[in-house]
This record gives sequence, C-alpha cells and structure tokens, in this order.
Amino acid sequence: MVLKVYVAGNVLQHEYEIARKAASIGVPTPTILGFAAGRPAVLVMKQVIGHPLSSHHKSAVKEAGKYLRRFHTISTHPPFAGGQQHWDDFISWWVNGEIEKVKRYVVFDDIQMIELQEHLDRFKPLLTQRPIVMLHGDLQREHILVDSQTEKVLAFLDFADAQPGDPLLDIAVLTFWDKRLTDSVLEGYIGIENNEETKQLLALYRLLRHMTEIPWLLERGFKTVAERNITALKDSLRAFPHS
Repeated sequence: MVLKVYVAGNVLQHEYEIARKAASIGVPTPTILGFAAGRPAVLVMKQVIGHPLSSHHKSAVKEAGKYLRRFHTISTHPPFAGGQQHWDDFISWWVNGEIEKVKRYVVFDDIQMIELQEHLDRFKPLLTQRPIVMLHGDLQREHILVDSQTEKVLAFLDFADAQPGDPLLDIAVLTFWDKRLTDSVLEGYIGIENNEETKQLLALYRLLRHMTEIPWLLERGFKTVAERNITALKDSLRAFPHS
C-alpha cells in the first residue's frame, strides 16, 4: 500500500476527487483503498510497480498520449490559479512572479533577464485563444508508470496539482527532459497538430517550467539539480530567435 498524508487536507481532498474522476473515465490510476478528510488527511492506495515513461517504450508513450487526451476531457473552467479568467493573463501573472523569484538568486545577468522577459512577452498573442482543459498539473515522466515488458501504461499518479489550463502545458512538462517523447505523445493524443505554433508553445512552456523549478530547488538545497535547469534555460534562450 501507499499512504499519502497531508496537513493541508484540502490539497489531498482535491487529489482524491480528481483521481476518482480520472478512473471513472478509464484513465489507469492506483486503486484507492480509502480516504479520510481532515488535518491531516490520509489517502490510501494500492502500490503500482512499474517504470517511469520513457522514449525507449514508444508504444507506451503513444498510449500515454491517448490516456492524457481522455483525462483532459474532465470538466473544468477558470478562474486559474492566480484568479484570472483568461489564459494569457494567467501566464503573464505566472511569468512575472517567477522572474521576481529568479532575480533574488542572481543566477542570470541583467541582459539574460531582459531576453527572458522579451521571449515570454513575444509569445503572448499565441495564448489568447488556447483551449482550456483539466491539466494534470505536474505530469513528469515519473508520474506515468509503465510495464517495460508489455509497454502498457499501468497508472497515472499524483493529481494534487490538477487545474485548468492549456493541454500543451501538460505535454511540455511530460517531455521536459526527453523531447523525443513529443512526436509519440502527440500521435496518441490526437487533436493537436505538431505544427510550428505547437512547437513554439511547447518551447515557451518548457522555458517557464525551468524558470519555476530553479527557485523551488534552490530554496530546498538541491543546487546540483537547479544548475541543470539553469544551464537548460540558458541554452533555450540561445536557441530562441533574437529580435
């Protein structure tokens, strides 16, 4: 069994409710054995033994895309996490907040910070008409377990950060450190064309994810992992076309 115990009981209550909705529409999730609300709240599940999703298992990646498309049909609507009603306004709010956090750690020089803001601002027009779905919210490869022998998806894990947003944000996080996953995920997902706009938005969301992870990791003492994000973000800045 796996027990999750949260002092913030409302967060675990949210995870419990989303996990039940996902299971009800055929998304594989760990079997829930029990839930007790309160402070702390406790969620009890059967343990799922598997391996994180990998580009080495192309069939599993395609199947994960199919299940992600199904998960994204769970009903949701704004407001977004910062109270905004429009996706572009939420992204601007998120960007500005993360830039201020990154500045406190002085990991980039002034020119790099200006470039970062310019790149993020440049893509704002692409955000105004994005579809809004129920996001997993933290769809790391480790949150999709597969059977490496059969190449079948065993379970999606950890729905605590589920929230409304652009479906490409989940795909950007899933392919964050392994971009080779992208084509197979989209092949299974069906409904999103892997065109230039999709590629630009995925790059934008990965950039924002790097920027979000850096202060989170540094605050908790994970300097080596943070350095990996810093290097990747600098590489991404160099790859973007300059004004």
